[in-house]
Amino acid sequence: MDIELYEYQKMRLSNALMITGFPTVGLIGTIATRFIVYSLKLNLIAAFLSDYFPPMSIISNGEPLPPIRLYGEEKKCGPNGKYERLVVMLSEFVPHYTTLRPMANKIIDWCKENNCNSVVCIEGFNLEKKEETPLMGVASTEEARKMLERYGIKIMEEGMVSGLSGILLYEGKRRNFNIACLLAGTHAEYPDAKAAAKVLEVVNKMLPDIKIDPEPLYREAEQIEAQIKAQMSKAKPSKAMYTEPMMYG
Repeated sequence: MDIELYEYQKMRLSNALMITGFPTVGLIGTIATRFIVYSLKLNLIAAFLSDYFPPMSIISNGEPLPPIRLYGEEKKCGPNGKYERLVVMLSEFVPHYTTLRPMANKIIDWCKENNCNSVVCIEGFNLEKKEETPLMGVASTEEARKMLERYGIKIMEEGMVSGLSGILLYEGKRRNFNIACLLAGTHAEYPDAKAAAKVLEVVNKMLPDIKIDPEPLYREAEQIEAQIKAQMSKAKPSKAMYTEPMMYG
């Protein structure tokens, strides 16, 4: 399957940490990564393009953009500031399942080619009943597992991680590449900005030289969730080539 990685600008990725967010349970990954990108004013560096993606542009600041984008900048991050650069990948639709494994391997290939050492996936998982947002983690390697444990994240011993993050985890294990998945529990059928804010508290610890204030997400959660829910109800592209995606933009 043809998935193109188009680079808007060259950025050194050696010794970088990548954070990914795709819209799954509660849209936690997308909400969190969008917040990181706009809070830190990261530069657009690349995008994934494919004829198997929905035919649409995301309009931001008057500019049309592909729905799966990568942003980055030179910033100290990770345990003891061991990483020198931060890359954030975000998506505003759910890709068709047939595109996920090729995309996961494209991400790992790109990271390995550019000496980008680790990927942190932000995800949600379903709670059976309403409770305070729990955080859990899964890792593809011992090094990635130790990173999660360093930040006090309980390791998920049994369960399932779906979507791109799930494929990145098993492909990372197979290819000995560091994938750490950070999961926030949510009971929400719709966007859960409060759970995304809970994840950002951990992300903050991973970025020692950067301050991301999650308070706006806590404070404006209901407004953000209502806005995204309304956008999702309007954005329903054709089903001709792919399963109807969940998206906003």
